[in-house]
Amino acid sequence: MSENEKVIEHLRQAMSHLDQALNLSASTLKEDPNSKKFIGTIWEEFLGSFMGRVKTKGKESNVNLMSIFPGFKLRKFF
Repeated sequence: MSENEKVIEHLRQAMSHLDQALNLSASTLKEDPNSKKFIGTIWEEFLGSFMGRVKTKGKESNVNLMSIFPGFKLRKFF
């Protein structure tokens, strides 16, 4: 398996886990709308942590990993 194929496989697994977390978040919010703040905080912490890891790993490896995610591409999702 090539390095590119390994990256794809890991991202597929990550997407599967994220789909599960999204489904659980949606069902939790549907059952308990009062949990919106808590669920929102969890997702905010997760996304912040992920972007922080991208920055840190880029600095450690001297590769601008943030260039993978140009700002305009991210902004269209938020």
